Amino acid sequence: MTYFNGVLVGIFTGGAYALVAVSITLMYRSTGFLSFAHAGFASLGAYVYADFAGPRGFPRPLAALIAIVVTALYGLVTERILRPIRNAPAATKMIATLGIVQLTTALILLIYGFAPTSAPLLLPDQSIVIGSLRISYQQTAVLVIAGATAVGLGWFLRATRFGTGIRAVAGNPDSARLMGVSLTQVGRFNWALGATLAGTAGVLLAPLSPITAATFTLLLAKALTATLVGGLISLPLTFLGGLGVGIADSLTTLRFSAPGAKEVVTMLLVVGLLIGRRRWAPELPPTPEIKLQRRSRLRDTAVTVGQFGGGLLRTVKWPLIIVGAVIAVVIPARSGYWGFVGARGLAYTIQSLSLVLLVGWGGQVSLMHGAYVGIGAFTTALLVVTHGVPLELALLGGGLAGVVMGALVGLPALRLSGLQFAIASLTFAGAASEFLFRRTEFPKSLPRGTLFGVDIFDDSHLYLFMLPVTVVLYLVVWNVRRSTYGPLLISARDASTTVAHFGADPNRTRMGTFLLASFIAAFGGGLYGVLLTGFTPFDFSLILSIALLIYAVVGGIESLAGPLVAGIAFGVVPQLIQGQASTTASALPDLFAGVAVLALLALRPQGLASLLRAPAPTSEEEERAVVPVGRFDLVLKRWRARRAPLGASAPEAS
Repeated sequence: MTYFNGVLVGIFTGGAYALVAVSITLMYRSTGFLSFAHAGFASLGAYVYADFAGPRGFPRPLAALIAIVVTALYGLVTERILRPIRNAPAATKMIATLGIVQLTTALILLIYGFAPTSAPLLLPDQSIVIGSLRISYQQTAVLVIAGATAVGLGWFLRATRFGTGIRAVAGNPDSARLMGVSLTQVGRFNWALGATLAGTAGVLLAPLSPITAATFTLLLAKALTATLVGGLISLPLTFLGGLGVGIADSLTTLRFSAPGAKEVVTMLLVVGLLIGRRRWAPELPPTPEIKLQRRSRLRDTAVTVGQFGGGLLRTVKWPLIIVGAVIAVVIPARSGYWGFVGARGLAYTIQSLSLVLLVGWGGQVSLMHGAYVGIGAFTTALLVVTHGVPLELALLGGGLAGVVMGALVGLPALRLSGLQFAIASLTFAGAASEFLFRRTEFPKSLPRGTLFGVDIFDDSHLYLFMLPVTVVLYLVVWNVRRSTYGPLLISARDASTTVAHFGADPNRTRMGTFLLASFIAAFGGGLYGVLLTGFTPFDFSLILSIALLIYAVVGGIESLAGPLVAGIAFGVVPQLIQGQASTTASALPDLFAGVAVLALLALRPQGLASLLRAPAPTSEEEERAVVPVGRFDLVLKRWRARRAPLGASAPEAS
């Protein structure tokens, strides 16, 4: 009977997952956006409802209506913001939705603060009795609305003209456009609908538990798991998948008492679905569009301003580099405060460097770097505090722990595409923060001591240790890029089939990159733990993973200058603002990151670091003039020559 009650509770719990998952599936089918923005929509709906139904004293039905309308309008604003990149690759569009999450979270924190909030029940505080089980009206409403949404959308897509147009866009957007279907109208409808459903879920779930900025990020991971059950295609299977995830959560809670056990089960479900399923919704092909003249002039003006600013920066680049290098050494070495600020910037630089290697060059969109930072910090603390290992060896042990985790995660990643791996990495980060880092075996502090005989109790001494370490890591990554392995890595990202045809192993190449990036991230996490001295599992939550990826993209995800820009912009500047303003200023980096990533993806996808380089070629003739002819063939020849037996000649690449 206990497990039967657990199944019933899971069905009602899974209604919230199904409600969000159905709208994500519909949006992906018709627009090509795998939307992480739904977490932001749900948070916005929850906070607005809690505000209007609580402190403002509005009637609860009116407060719920206001929250849903505000969220729907925000969805329309999101569609307008993302419209310039609707023909971009799927990974770019996904990162843009992460920017929406970052922007929404920052706005919520600036308006409502960082303290958890709660909301009154929307429905009467009564329950439905099923045997010995009592289900509240609020929980019942979530399930009923989710089921009605799935049935209603299924009818709408088949029985209405606009629904037929949406299905046509999902099947072949180019043909649908030629038949008179407006892609813009379809996009507006889907974003408004998705925001409405996610906002409704936020309103209904807000009274059931305290809500924070991170609450609905975990809900998103559950909803994405449900979308995988439907293969990002089937709405009925997606709905059933949401109920299934809810049942799995409920039964896991009954069977295991450890915190975070539900997130571990979710991760295992995702890995099993991604490896076992063979059919997925295809990525929508790019669709040409005719832009309005006003929009073209606006974009041209922005590009012109960017080129002017970039030209100015390139003119003074080397003087800025020399002055910056002097400042980076002299000022932090003479002040504990500036030493802490500089060390914080270096910590972000190291993490961005590992993301450049993994995401920018390896092509694997990772949302679990916050977990690697935590693995490095907690492992280093465990070795130092519990086992008495010297800090030098403990930092190395933390990096090796990251390599072990990287190997475990990297093996299934070799069979997954970019979007699939992004979902898997999100659930891994959730399992790490909610289960692994809450283990009592892990100390929650890392006292400072000495490093190679140098006292690092002073922040300036720690900075002077981290600075050469960062330089060494930079040299390692730079040598990877300029070696034969570097171009082979880029080729494996862009044309893995071709690389395999010439005898190289793209999987081995990607795996090596995964392990190196994991070591750098975890080793940097150990240094970050030394800097903080005390930390909690929340410090390495999903929010950190999303933020690190956004920071790296803003800095320049394919450029070695990008991590430096990210470290200064998000490690140094926010700390300076925080030192001069109130505590709400700590939300400003996320606000800037959200705005910056959306603007850069539309106007300057290479990131802020690209302003330091000359503009990219604008024609095929210029590209042929600057790109070495036969570079790809040369790399493959050198690779095969290294693998050929002694005395044998490597076959020519044709």
